[in-house]
Order: sequence, then C-alpha cells, then structure tokens
Amino acid sequence: MKTIDNQYLKPFNTFGIDAKSNFFIQLNTEKDVYDFINNYDDVQQPIYFLGSGANTLFTQDYSGTIVHIHTKGVKLIEEDENNIFLSVKAGEIWDDLVDYCVQNNYYGIENLVAIPGTVGAAPIQNIGAYGVEAKDSIHQVIFYDLNDREIKKLSNQDCQFSYRNSIFKTALKNQFLITEVIFKLSKKGKLNLNYGSINDELKKQNIIEPNLSELSNTIRNIRNSKIPDIQEIGNAGSFFKNPIISKDQFLELTIKFPNIVSYPADENSVKIAAGWLIENANLKSFHIGGAAVHDKQALVLINSNNASGNDVVRLSKYIQSQIQNKYQITLDTEVIFV
Repeated sequence: MKTIDNQYLKPFNTFGIDAKSNFFIQLNTEKDVYDFINNYDDVQQPIYFLGSGANTLFTQDYSGTIVHIHTKGVKLIEEDENNIFLSVKAGEIWDDLVDYCVQNNYYGIENLVAIPGTVGAAPIQNIGAYGVEAKDSIHQVIFYDLNDREIKKLSNQDCQFSYRNSIFKTALKNQFLITEVIFKLSKKGKLNLNYGSINDELKKQNIIEPNLSELSNTIRNIRNSKIPDIQEIGNAGSFFKNPIISKDQFLELTIKFPNIVSYPADENSVKIAAGWLIENANLKSFHIGGAAVHDKQALVLINSNNASGNDVVRLSKYIQSQIQNKYQITLDTEVIFV
C-alpha cells in the first residue's frame, strides 16, 4: 500500500473534472485492504472511498485522502439446480460483470448493462435501469466496519434497499469499506422486457423472443444512443433521480401536462421521468460555463468545455429551481458532490 501526495484526479472521475487530492491510496489486493484497515488511524482524514468515479463530482481539491478501490476477482462459490452464487471483488467494473453473466447465461443483471461504476458501489446506490435494480440480485454485502475494524456481512434484507438508496447511505454512512458482493443469479430466469423502449427496439430487429445476449445488446444500444461515451465526453450518466410523487399530485399534473412520462411506483405513488421534466422545461443543451445538458438525453449533464465542478453544481441547481417552479417537483441528484 503506497500513499501518493498531490494526486491529480481527472483520470479517476468520469466527469473529467480537473481536481487533486492531498493524498491518494490505491487498494489493488486483499493485502492492500488489510494493510489499510490496520493503519487506518494513521491515514490523513477526511477519507473518501472512490471506485471508478462514475457517481462522483469533485467540486474542489480534496483536502484529505482519496482511497481508490481497485481489487479484482469473480468467483463461483456455490450453485444448485436453479441458481448461481458469485463472489465479486469491489473493484470489478460493473459492466464487465454484466458481460460475464450474459456470456455464461446467468440471469438477473442483464438489464443493467452499460452502467458506469464498480461492483462495490452498486449496493450503496442500489443502481437500477430498465425495470431492474441491483437489489434484485444481491445476496450479501461484505464490508469492513471502520469503527471496530471487523469484517461483517449484511443480507439483502439487512441492506435496507430502496430506490437509489441503502443502509450504506443512511445508518452506515462513512462507516464502511465494501470489499466484496455476493450475487444470486438464476440459471432459468425470465427476461424483463416491459420497460421503456425495449420492446420497440426488439421489434425493429425482428426479435420476438430474445435471449440474454440479444436483450443486453439492445439495451446497450439504447443507452449508447442517449448517453455519451465517457471516453469522449465527461459525464456521470443519469445525474438526477426520477422523482416519486403522490397519485393526487400526478393527476393534477396530467391536467396541465397530459404527455408527462410516468411509471407506477406503488399503490399510492407514481415515478416521474426526470429526463422528460427537464426536456419539457426546454433545458436540453442549456449550459452554464463548461457544463451543459446533453442534447440527446436531458437527464445527463456533460462536461462540454473544460467544466469545473462548480460549473456542474451551478447548472444542476439551476435545473432543480426550474423544475420546482414549473412542476412543484423536487429533483434530487444521484451524483455525490465532494
């Protein structure tokens, strides 16, 4: 385990924000993780754990220590007639895991293709897309409790998953280091085709009964048509959460906005497409400084011209104020401001 002083962070965040940290530690192996935990009291505070930086916006230089989780490994630990249990290290790239499962005909996370980030970050945010969430396939989360320096395990239920939320963002916030996630995947799963434009895209390809690969590739193509490649244009994918409102408020909105895009949340609530709200407010391509709303998907904010973190913050706050004024809906960010 090596500590680097004054590390530039542009290569470590998908927004491509030019910031630096006073100290930087990369954990590549289990030994690195063990050494870090044993020397935790000597690490310069504050500490921020970073995966691929796909959900992080650096708003300024970081005064403490960035700890980059880079551990790798996917291992089949158990199987029965119907299910596969995979142990996956926290530093594995999420999309690589999805590809691995698709290639091996393991059902469960195929709709979550092309989401940037690492496996260790997935349970924190309970990432989701196209009708599927990480919680649907997570069996256990293994982590170091930073208070007592012990390895602990949480079951799916104990993780307290909800929409883009988990115990790691609430009761355990800043008290953990996820090292491994155990996934329970199906050998005979049923594909989820009933979200967004999946079926329409499959019909265009004359695919009636898609296999895992065909579904995954279709969703990847849909996402790629809307979300820019992070290697070419800095972004963090979906910047805002889809807001959940009451059915009464939704019915009021439909009177004024009959084309509003929505999805059922529960018997009393409706999930509204945040991208539609932003686009309908005529904010596509709107920019502040070097940050802009993507012209193909309004839910994505981009680094269009050497944006600073502050540019992105100002843009996001402007969008939030416009949405509040137009619809009386509060937009919450998915991205973490650091």
